Parts: sequence; C-alpha cells; structure tokens
Amino acid sequence: MGEQLEGTCRILEQVVAPCVNDPFARTILDNLVANLRMLTGAMPGVAAFLRDDNRASAALLATLQATLSPELAQRVADTLAKPAPDAADSKALDVRNTALRALLSEAICSPGLTPAHHQAIRRHLSERAARVPMRYVPTVAAKPAGNAPNVTSPHNAHAT
Repeated sequence: MGEQLEGTCRILEQVVAPCVNDPFARTILDNLVANLRMLTGAMPGVAAFLRDDNRASAALLATLQATLSPELAQRVADTLAKPAPDAADSKALDVRNTALRALLSEAICSPGLTPAHHQAIRRHLSERAARVPMRYVPTVAAKPAGNAPNVTSPHNAHAT
C-alpha cells in the first residue's frame, strides 16, 4: 500500500503539479501530497496505536462508569464486555476505537465527574495526542476574496 501511495505522490508532483498555475490550488495540491506521504509513514504504527488507545480508553471509561447516567453506563458496560479485536485487524481496531471515543465524548460531559476524573481525562487526551502516529499541519494559502484577481497567478497578472 505504501508503494501505491508513493506512486500517487509522484504522479501528482510530476504530472499534475506542473499544470496547476493557481497558487491557492497549488498549495492545496502540495498539502495533499504531503498528507499522503504522512499517511504512508504513519501506516505501520496505526494498528499498535489503535490497540493501545483502545486499552487506555476502555480503562478510562471503566473508571468513569459509576458516575455516568444509567443508560450511558450500560452502553459502556456493553462495549467493554465485547472482546478486543485481533491486533492485526486494523479495521476492527478502528471500529472499536470509534465506539470507545464516542462513549468517551459523552462521558466527559457527565455532571457527576470529580476533579480527579477530569484530571484523568485530560491526561488521557494529552497522552493520546502525544502517541498518535499521524501528524500533519498543512500550509494554508489565502484564497483571494470574492472576485478579486489573484495577482500572484500568471493567468491573472496584468501587463504594466
């Protein structure tokens, strides 16, 4: 899969990019290529990240469970009772991660949480952010306002 993504990057850079003259569109294209490269490099670590994040999220939800509404506590219990997916099944790991994250997003708004619970939630989210294998901050180009010509584009430059 990495070879396919790298091949796509090369095509975008060598075939498509030379045809893109608008600076805004070129910045978007460059960001897409950079994002594909980030994904290519991050892919090997995603399954392990999801496995570890699922464990940590499940453990946190278990500590919050007693303070949750009965309905939410039951949904947490039902989810935690399901067996963990196979460590090599990235799709199943992602599905479980999505379910755990959805429950956590509801749980963190529960009125019965103590300051210690809030501290544990902040620590969990901070540690998760530090571990996530996919990090990318795109370069943002300003799109010209309204119908104003983009004078940095060779197509819109006026001869003087």
